[in-house]
Formats: sequence, C-alpha cells, structure tokens
Amino acid sequence: NPCDVIQNSSERSSKEGPSMAEEGVKLQTKGRVQCAVSTEVDGDIFSFRGGSTGIVKILEPVSPLLNYFEYLILDRGREASIGIGVGERNYPTGRMPGWNRNSCGYHADDGKLYHENGMGRAFGPTCTNGDRMGCGVDFDTDCGPDHVNIFFTKNGRQVGEPVRMKKPIYGLYPLIGLHSRGERVHYLGHWQRTADGSTEPMEQDNSPGSAWLRCNQVRFLDDGLTVEYAGHGGDVQDIGIAQARFPIDRTNHYFEMEILGTGTHGALAIGLAKTTYPLHRHPGWNAGAVGYHADDGKLFVEKGHGDPFGPTCTEGDTMGCGIQFSPCGAEEAERWSSGSEGEDEDEEEEEEEYFEDEEDLFSSPDSDYSDDFLGDMLPRGLRPPRRALLRAMRPALRQQKSRERAGPERTCTVYFTKNGEKIGETECKVPSGGFYPVVAMLSRGEKLRANFQPLSG
Repeated sequence: NPCDVIQNSSERSSKEGPSMAEEGVKLQTKGRVQCAVSTEVDGDIFSFRGGSTGIVKILEPVSPLLNYFEYLILDRGREASIGIGVGERNYPTGRMPGWNRNSCGYHADDGKLYHENGMGRAFGPTCTNGDRMGCGVDFDTDCGPDHVNIFFTKNGRQVGEPVRMKKPIYGLYPLIGLHSRGERVHYLGHWQRTADGSTEPMEQDNSPGSAWLRCNQVRFLDDGLTVEYAGHGGDVQDIGIAQARFPIDRTNHYFEMEILGTGTHGALAIGLAKTTYPLHRHPGWNAGAVGYHADDGKLFVEKGHGDPFGPTCTEGDTMGCGIQFSPCGAEEAERWSSGSEGEDEDEEEEEEEYFEDEEDLFSSPDSDYSDDFLGDMLPRGLRPPRRALLRAMRPALRQQKSRERAGPERTCTVYFTKNGEKIGETECKVPSGGFYPVVAMLSRGEKLRANFQPLSG
C-alpha cells in the first residue's frame, strides 16, 4: 500500500488541538526524500547528524487533497533550531525553511516566521519536546490562481495569520529544517485542512469524495469526480493531473473519463501510473506509466514521444483504460490486489541470510570471488580486508536477492477504448506497488468526469 493510515491516539502528542482529524494519510518517504548531508532519515524519523544547517524535503508537492502536514518534536536537541515550512522544488538543502526565495517557514527556537528572508519576524510561540508543528497550504483563496496562503499550527491550533505567497510553477514541497546536534522529529502524515482550523479526515471508503490519492494543478467540482484544469497552460511541464487512491486489480480493472471540455489544446490523457509518478508529467512520458492522449491519438509508454495508436478524442467522447488479466493462481491474484512484491520483508532476518551468502562467495571453490580468485587478481599485501569486500558487494547481493525473490518480471496487457469500443492494447511492466488510474490535462478550459465503476449496474 502506497500510504498508511495512522491513528492520532498512538502517533500523536497528548496535547490535542481543536477539531483534529481522527486519521491522516502518511505519504511514502522511503526513497522519496531529499536531504542534506547533515541530516539523517530513518523511515519517518528525521534527525540532525552534525555540521551545517540541513533540511529534509519530501519529494511530493503539497496538493489540495493533502494540503497540511505535521511533525512531532522527539528531541529538541541543543538549541531547538527546528523549522517547518514549504519551498519550491529546487529549494537548497543547506538553508532553513523560509530563508530563501519561494519559501516560508515557522521556527521552533524563536517562534518567528521566515518568508523569503533570513531575518524573521515575531509570529508565534516557541516549540519543544512533545510539541507538534504543522504547516498547510490554502489553495482556495481570493488571491487569484497564482497565489496561495500558508498557515502554521502548534499542537493543532493555528499560529498567527496566514501568509500570502506566490505559488512556484512546480508547486510547494514540505520542508523540515534541523540545525543543532541531537534534534529529532517524527513525520506524522498529511491531512486535508482549512486555514480556519477545521480538519477533514481522509475517509477510507469508496465514495466519490475520497476517490483521489494525489493531484496537481486541478480543481474538483460537484461530487469530486468532475475535474477541471487549474494551471497556467503555458508550458509542457504545467500538467494538471489526478491519481486515484485505489490500484487497478481484478475487482477494479477498468475505468473511463468523459471529456466535458477540450479547452485551448484538447490535451487530455488517460492511463495508469505508479504511485511515485511525477505530477508534472503527462501519463506515459516517464517510467512506470502508460497513457493514451486525446489530442493526437498517440500511445505513450515510458517515453516522451508517442506512437500512432488510435483516433483523436474531443468534447463528448469517453476514453477508457483497463487491464486484461491472464488466468493465475491465488498467490498471483493476491500479489495483484496487495501490490506487494515481497521486498519489504523483515530486514534484520535478511541480514543474516545475505551475510551467509557473502561468506559462501569466498569459501566455495566454484565461486568467481574465492580466495584463489582474489589472489590471482591482487598481491597479498594489496588485498582489501574480507569485511570491506563484503560491505562493498552487499548492494549488488541485495539486488540479486530481490530479483530472485520477486521471480520473473511482471507484465500485463493494458488496453484503451473510445466510446466503449476497444482501440488497441500494449504490454507493460508492472511497477512495484502496482498501477493506479490517472487522468491529466494541459490547457485552460479542459474538464473531464471520471467514472471508476463503468461496468457496474
């Protein structure tokens, strides 16, 4: 599962604020963070290792559906030089939140607000061990489409007034800054929250309002299944995209979108993508995705140029996407429904297994890496210690073991339709975690309506 539901009762401080949600969505941080050399990431625990200022940035822009996030201070360290905020995609990892342009931050040690300036202003209370610091982005403002309001909280209560800020073209990313030895924080998750303090839980049901997992540059209308482009439309990177919160499996194997408006270019698309697919790229342009595009009728499979595939589509047309499953056993069906490849098994148990395999490399006379081999390659005085060789070879052994455990590479047949008629199909590699439905747009005036249960009833 790409995101885990966490309960406030077990993960949060006892200092409950008003109108707190009962549950939040914890984004996947493994391999999805960028951090300075002075910071360390261990799952959802971020800590300061020493040296100069450093930040940890979650590589997922804040979206209207998950616009608010929190950290719990586990250890204030020597100086409590901890800051929370948002910044542009390329925000430097050696600067605290708010110090540089296109960033805003609230700091624990002095309670000051920093907005594109290294000199803060009086803003709110200081924070220490056990306190929760929160940051949110209010997209629904009267500032116009180019601006948002940034708000901050302490233990669930809003601090100060929201700060107006221009929205960078690629969005705003969650930042946590650390600056003194001993500092440790715990990422608690994302919520949907308004600047006035009301918090909405991410419901775990199949109602239309909870259909989406991730989005960028789009606006949801009516019951949440009507999606409208909300970007500038002036650049190929200015994609408006929404990804469903459930994977394609044997229960939900086909979905459709009806084109309600073609806008300036009619550049709508439908497809499937992994949960870590970049939100500024059309379906199929990057690895881990496939997409059928309405404006040119081309098929895009993990590359930026498409192949002729089917007819173009316009307002009133319905585009569909699904997966054809071959007969398989219960084990394979379970792998599809869970999206699991088995790579998240207990690492401590695996360590012993890896180590035994590594020793076998040197003890077996049939091994390419036996002592005789090492002796032939290097004079004895220049041979590296065996332990150092083991450490150097461990990543390769891990990859080999993962491939053996996962078995043959999974593929599937993805097909597309127009107005209920099948256009064609293609073979695709199934990413770890499975495929999730995506719809996308690129120009102003484009609008669509998603239907995730077109075959029911």
